Amino acid sequence: MAKAAYISGEKIKNEYDGKLHDYRRKREVVHKEILLPYNAPTKFKNRSILWNSVEKSETRKNSQTARHIDSALPVEISRSEQIDLVRKFCQQCFISKGMCVDFAIHDKEDGNPHVHILLTTRKVSENGFTQKERAWNDKALLLEWRKLWADWCNHKLYFVSNERIDHRSYKTQGVSKIPQKHLGAAACAIEKKGYRTDKGSYNRKVILTNTNAEIEKLNFELSKLNLEKRSIKKEIIETELNCSLSETFAIESDKIPNMENFILALNRENVLHTVKNKNDGKQVIFFANRDKEKVLNIFNDNNRDKSVKKHRSR
Repeated sequence: MAKAAYISGEKIKNEYDGKLHDYRRKREVVHKEILLPYNAPTKFKNRSILWNSVEKSETRKNSQTARHIDSALPVEISRSEQIDLVRKFCQQCFISKGMCVDFAIHDKEDGNPHVHILLTTRKVSENGFTQKERAWNDKALLLEWRKLWADWCNHKLYFVSNERIDHRSYKTQGVSKIPQKHLGAAACAIEKKGYRTDKGSYNRKVILTNTNAEIEKLNFELSKLNLEKRSIKKEIIETELNCSLSETFAIESDKIPNMENFILALNRENVLHTVKNKNDGKQVIFFANRDKEKVLNIFNDNNRDKSVKKHRSR
C-alpha cells in the first residue's frame, strides 16, 4: 500500500492495519495508470481498492504482496512516446500473463525520467485474486523482460536518435567497463544535498577509471588512424611522383617567397610535384630526387626575382 501511494503520489489507507500513506506532496509524478487483464474486476481500476484487495488475499505474515520494477526512460523521446512505450511493454510482458499493473512515470526535470511498475503476484478472475503464480518469479522471465524492455526502447529511439540501449551486462557484451552501483532513493537524496555516500564515492572512482580507459582506447584508435593516414599519403605521393617516398625531397611553402610564380615555373618546366598539408596547416611541396637540380634552379631564380623587385621598389 505504501509503495502504491508513493509511486502514484496519492493518499491511500491500508485497511489491513489502518495506516494512512500520504504522498500527495510528490510533484514529480507526471503520469499514472492502472492496466488490467480482460477478466479482472473493473473496480480494480481504483488504486485503493486494487491494493487493499491484494493485501486481503494474503494470509501469511511474510507473503510477497507485489513485485516492483524501476526503469529509466529514454530522454530522447517525447512524453507521449514514453507513456506508449510503458503501456505496450506492460501489455506484452505482464497483462498477457494475467497480472494487474499499476505504473507511474516520475520526472523531476533533472534528465532522469523513469517509470515505477507495480505488479500483482496472484492470478485474477472476475471475483478477485486466486492462487499465487510462482513462475512469475523465475529469473529467466526477468531476463526476458529486460530484453523486451531494451527492444521497445530501441524501437522508439530508432525514429528519433542514433542512441541504443543494451540490456546485457558489460561482461556479457564484452565491454571492459566497471559497472557502477545503484544508488537508490536514500543515497540519491543525500548526494543531492551536497553530502557524500559510500556508494556515490565508489561510483565516482568507477567513472574516473572508465573515463581513463576510454581515453586510452581513443588514443590507441587515433594512433591507428594516423598510421593509416600516413600510409595513404605516402601512397598518393609515390603515385603522383612516380617514385618511392625515399626517392623524394620536400620544400615547405613558407620558404618560398612567391608561391604562385614558383608553381607556374614548375609547370612550364614539366616538373612533377604534389602539394600536401601538414598537421599544423602549413603546406609542403614534394618532388622526385631526379628533378632536384631543376627544382633548385627554379627556386633560386624565384628568390632572385623577388629580391630584384624589392630592390627596385626602394
